[in-house]
Amino acid sequence: MVDVLNARAVKKYGEFVGAIDFTTEQFPQVRKLIERMKPANVPAGSWRVAKPDELRAMLTKALRSLEALKTQAQKYEAELKSREWKV
Repeated sequence: MVDVLNARAVKKYGEFVGAIDFTTEQFPQVRKLIERMKPANVPAGSWRVAKPDELRAMLTKALRSLEALKTQAQKYEAELKSREWKV
């Protein structure tokens, strides 16, 4: 039973780190999209997208958060692989 739980925990850990890596790999494409944006004048009260500078700042913050999460996951890798994952 313990081996089954550990195998499941190892699989879950791999999926978790893989999801972080996949998401991080998408950031250059998002950055390219932001760089192609042109600021537009829109009437007051209308729907608008954040300005390119704001989007770049959000992207940088998200990347730092993902890197910190991955660092924490690596720090506790042995523990995460040995215990059952609960939601």
